Order: sequence, then C-alpha cells, then structure tokens
Amino acid sequence: MYDFPPYRPPSEANSALIRVTRGCPWNHCTFCGMYKNMDYEVRPLDEIAAEVEMMGEMFPFSRTVFVGDSDSLWHEDILKVIKMIRKKFPDLDRITSYARSLTLVKKDPDELEALNRAGLTRLHVGLESGDPVVLKHIRKGATPEIMIRGGQKAKKAGFELCYYVLCGSGGEPGWKRHADGTARVINAVGPDFIRLRTLSLVQNAPLYREWQSGTFQPVTPLSRLRETRRLIEKLKVKGCELASDHVTNYLWSQQGIVYHGVDGMLPGDRDHLLESIDAAIEHIKERNDILDANIMVQMEYIQGL
Repeated sequence: MYDFPPYRPPSEANSALIRVTRGCPWNHCTFCGMYKNMDYEVRPLDEIAAEVEMMGEMFPFSRTVFVGDSDSLWHEDILKVIKMIRKKFPDLDRITSYARSLTLVKKDPDELEALNRAGLTRLHVGLESGDPVVLKHIRKGATPEIMIRGGQKAKKAGFELCYYVLCGSGGEPGWKRHADGTARVINAVGPDFIRLRTLSLVQNAPLYREWQSGTFQPVTPLSRLRETRRLIEKLKVKGCELASDHVTNYLWSQQGIVYHGVDGMLPGDRDHLLESIDAAIEHIKERNDILDANIMVQMEYIQGL
C-alpha cells in the first residue's frame, strides 16, 4: 500500500507525494491538531525507495514532488532520498518539503547546500509569529532569533523559502504585537513566499481547551483585518509573494463570503493590498453578522464545506 502523507501545502496540490517520516518530531504546538494522534516515525530507506519507484510508474509526468511529513530533514538519509527522487523524475521543476526553523539551525550549512544541489529546492516553514510572547504561548519550540537564523541559513543554502503566518495567534489582546514581531522576522530573512493562515480552534488542539475555559480570547474579525493590514504595512521585503490561499482566511456574512483575503507581490502590490483590506474593514464595520474561522460556530460551518 502506498503511504500517502496526510497533509501537504495547498500549493503542492498537484505534486506527487512521497512520505519519508510520519508525524511531527515536535508535536507540542497548542494550535495544531494535525499529528496529535500519531507517533513520530522515521521510515526505512528501503520502504521509501520502493515508493519512489511506484510513484515513478503512477505519475511519470509529475513536475513537482512534495516530501512529507512535517519535517523530513530529520531523516538521516534525506540526501539519498532526494537523489533517488531526482533520478526517478529527471524533469522535475521542484522538490519541496516542510521544515522547522530549529532543524535548519541545527543542520550543517554544507548539508543544506548539498540537499539543495541534489534537487530539494523549496522549504515550507511554519513561522506562525515573530513575537516571543506568542511563540511561547503556542509552544512553537522556537524563538524569533531561531526563526531568523534558520530562515537565513535556508536562504544562504539556495532554497526558496515559504513562511506560513498564523493570523490571530496573538489573540485579541496581542494582535498588534504579533503583527510587529512577525514583520521583524520576515524582514530579517526575506522569504520568497508568505502564506497567511487564520487560527482555527480545532477540538484536538490544546488552544481549543484554553478558548473553552476563557483563558484565550480569539481576535475579532475586525482586529484580524487590522492585524493583517499592520503586518503588510511593516513588511520591507522585495520580490516576495503574499497569499491568503486558505479557506480559514475568509469572512462570511448571512449573504455569503465578504472577504477572501489578499494576494500580491511585495513591494509592488502593497498599496493595492492595503486598499483591499481597508475596503473590507469599512464593509464589516457596518454589519453585525460577520462570521470568522476562529470561533467554534464558524468552525462547524467550515468543516461542512
């Protein structure tokens, strides 16, 4: 049986999927429910090799490959795996993987460069926030300084870097701090992509229980828009694509979707992005029926999509 990775980024929807680890080696993030019922495992090289061969037969014309699960760079034979994939799929445009900033910090620069030369071209990293208080609260297992060092190492080794920002992770009291700290880290690293995700309170994540007990206050839809605006306003990156490519970023009213998020290139599209957010802010100020992904009522709606 082919061992599909259970999760991959939306941008890898058309990629061939090859699983080298199962689960997450950290698995303590309080907002995440993806791997909470799964023990972390490193798959044997012979199993992976057999699946690479199988994928070559199933999807011979694939132009992209995603390597799962959450942090494949932990695998001691990851360089051999990347070389296998490149040999089986010689015409690939890219090979990508999730990676943790702390893993990147711990990796030898020569090893990262070797992985990139072998064909691993893009890394998806969950930044979530650049604020130390938020990172500690969500138990990300990294500080802003670690995020910066890991990102800079990845860029220096030649990787395209995709950062995921978790909108609303500072809660209602901390949205300004969250936006400011996140902009600082991103500006220090200069990733190629910024992908926005809005915090969703999933039932098997510890943060859901904090919300139930009243110790965590989610951002309001209005504050979340202001947070995103503040982040974009403070970003100084060049040649970076910012995308709201996930349903959690939507805002709904009784009549349907009233905000899909924003997408554009920085810095060229900054004014357009800010104008779009300002229009959404003015629109929802006049309404009292706005539903957001980070409250449980809306989560029930999202799960039915």
